[in-house]
Amino acid sequence: MNPVTKIISALQAVANHPLNRQNKLKAVLGYGFVQIACRLVPGEVCVEFPNQTHLLVSPRMKGAAHYIAPRLFEFMEMAFVMHFLRPKELFADVGANIGAFTILAAGAVGARVTAFEASPDTSEMLARNVQLNGLQDRVKVIPAAVGRRPGTAQFSVGLGTENRVETGKEGGNSVTVKMTTLDEEFRSDVPVLLKVDVEGFEAEVFAGAANLLKDSRLQAMIVEHNDSGAHYRLDEDALHREIRAHGFIPCQYQPFDRRLGQAGEDTRGNIIYTRNLEAANDRLRSAPPFSLNGLKV
Repeated sequence: MNPVTKIISALQAVANHPLNRQNKLKAVLGYGFVQIACRLVPGEVCVEFPNQTHLLVSPRMKGAAHYIAPRLFEFMEMAFVMHFLRPKELFADVGANIGAFTILAAGAVGARVTAFEASPDTSEMLARNVQLNGLQDRVKVIPAAVGRRPGTAQFSVGLGTENRVETGKEGGNSVTVKMTTLDEEFRSDVPVLLKVDVEGFEAEVFAGAANLLKDSRLQAMIVEHNDSGAHYRLDEDALHREIRAHGFIPCQYQPFDRRLGQAGEDTRGNIIYTRNLEAANDRLRSAPPFSLNGLKV
């Protein structure tokens, strides 16, 4: 994507963001101001998140500035996490990055979180965000990649939110990191909700989660499906057929209506899956609202 197209796409996303639908022009102007200002100010930016939580963001980290504006960038998925989870339940955040979903689950809801982030720099920022919000007793940070078997892997550096497991053919800088599996980490304490966003490596993550997928205590998942698995020659369509074969229903969430509806089989992006659509909707409707800047959702 060329720079002009990328800018236009970003502005359209901000204008069409659900929280900006009543003030599109103001939101776009504010986004432009933030993008310029945050690059002129040295150091990190502390951003207000829902329910009096905060997220520390480095504007110079590639791909991280969208956490500054529009903040709840992946709004439907983030709202789903806050409405679906309950205090003390377990949330697994695979590819946690700097901790946006982790802070929402642990800080805004009060859930327990196991967060996986392999990039040393990003994992350090994740740990700082956990500490900033005083969530050390609720969040376990695992600085490791997740795949089909325990061991080690090469992981890219310098790509910010786009760092990922390397195949050895990229030619860029990388570091050796620990690799674990979901079946290894969740032998007894099974998450209610699982999020997997690992830049195309999702099929390898689920290759090491055969037991977890069969466990009925795992009620819902958020899994990225954007064809980036082609980088590893992985068949994302096959993965999502396998997920559905385990009884998970692909869905889309409408946060303002508190309604989870079944999605088409060709849906792309971050797909929300649930085992029981009726039970999930009961959960979502009964959740307390989250608040941000005076707005309750």
